[in-house]
Amino acid sequence: MAPLPLPRAVPKPRQGKETVAPDAQLVLGQWAEIFANGSLTPLHGFVFSLRPGEVLFTFPDLLAAPDGLEAGHDVVVRYASGPGRHTGHAAILRVSGGPPVTAALKRLVRVETEQRRRFSRLSVRLPATLAAGEESPQAAGEQSDVRASVRNLGAGGVSVETSLPLAAGDGVNLTVPEKARAVAKNARQVAGKVLRVEKSGKRKRAARVASVEFSFTSDDERNAWAQLVLALRRKRK
Repeated sequence: MAPLPLPRAVPKPRQGKETVAPDAQLVLGQWAEIFANGSLTPLHGFVFSLRPGEVLFTFPDLLAAPDGLEAGHDVVVRYASGPGRHTGHAAILRVSGGPPVTAALKRLVRVETEQRRRFSRLSVRLPATLAAGEESPQAAGEQSDVRASVRNLGAGGVSVETSLPLAAGDGVNLTVPEKARAVAKNARQVAGKVLRVEKSGKRKRAARVASVEFSFTSDDERNAWAQLVLALRRKRK
């Protein structure tokens, strides 16, 4: 397993119960890096069992428990899953010297996630038309914004400024202008789903910024948008 980036410091965990998002939870067999007693050299272990209030890690490469891996000490746990890389904090409950060495930790708290983006994004200012799709729960009133503005564009999605009252989960359709379509054949219109909506710093038109993930219907459509991003990137250089 390739090592994850090392943390700069090992802060102590906050007290009290905290909820960890389901997609950031540790699972059986999950490999992780354990930073004990402020060390920047990680111990590599995997989740051997999950019990109420604790996680049992096994360290197959250790013949004996190293200094710092002791009951009562705090550790930082780093691991990866589909959504990205996670960093959590825990206190050691008990340690077995082994071999194999095992350590029971309290359930992680203060889990932070570094989101993993599958596609690089290109910052642009591109006029577009954004329309709410049939699956959108915002079914009443005007459903098209002909003055929308793409703020960044990727092969898998966009961030677009719009006056539409969108919400996470809404279906939308994005159409780019002829000027952009000219650099990539077939990259004209694409459907997508709103992942999140944030307020824009601009006051006019009560603008919002919607992050949209594309929902491609074919490989040709997917390739067309990838070519559009590449063409715009080359044009900027």
